[in-house]
Amino acid sequence: MGDRINQGERIGMTADRTGGAQPLQILLAEDETVTRLAARVLLERAGHRVVAVEDGPAAVAAAAQGGFDLILMDLDLPGLPGDEAVRAIRRQPNGAAPRILMLTASATAQGRARCTDSGADGMLTKPLRLDALSSMPGDGPQAAPPSTGPAFDKGAIRTMREMLPAVRAAELLDRTAAVLDQHGQALAAALKAGDRATAGAIAHKIAGVSGQYGCLALRRAARALEAGLEQPGADQALLAEELAGTLAPAIGFLKRSAAATRD
Repeated sequence: MGDRINQGERIGMTADRTGGAQPLQILLAEDETVTRLAARVLLERAGHRVVAVEDGPAAVAAAAQGGFDLILMDLDLPGLPGDEAVRAIRRQPNGAAPRILMLTASATAQGRARCTDSGADGMLTKPLRLDALSSMPGDGPQAAPPSTGPAFDKGAIRTMREMLPAVRAAELLDRTAAVLDQHGQALAAALKAGDRATAGAIAHKIAGVSGQYGCLALRRAARALEAGLEQPGADQALLAEELAGTLAPAIGFLKRSAAATRD
């Protein structure tokens, strides 16, 4: 598992060091490929050195090697959940040294409790932003995004275009559209089967991906559904319908953005 450190996930870019804060050696643990790629690009653009892993055991193994200033740990990782991975890291001989921030797409009550109890130093809600990272909070999550607002953040796409060659940015946007389509199909199947745990996990993934790529309405809908699936009294059918209604426009937005990036 420890051999799954993705040193090569640079998708054809060279880091643009922008100066400012001291560059950090960062361990990034994130299982969703398109979210991991976008976060890595953002961090490397700021001049940080990044080792990326995609599951909990790989994160624990990488942390054991030492040398990290900061660990960004997704809460819901395969193999070993992020909070359990943090506990394992803290038990290592050098485990008290790195600062650990949990990453989560939806700051639900259950998620906040898991982050607080894990031994992490703080919690960041996705999408990862450099201003939030530079403040490196030690207490509680960032403020939740507003419940209403624009459907899309074109600034997220502009940032992607600035940080990557056009062909790579377009490929990543197309790939993200495909991932959201797959998640949507899996979510519909889980809801039809009455599998609330799986549906909640997929809604969480949708929230993380959509937020990173500027699909704000879809992110709001996914966060609402995830929270609703934890509350028996919530109108889960309505929340699922609202998410489905924002999914196709989000996929269309990403595909149009990819096509425009290629032009």
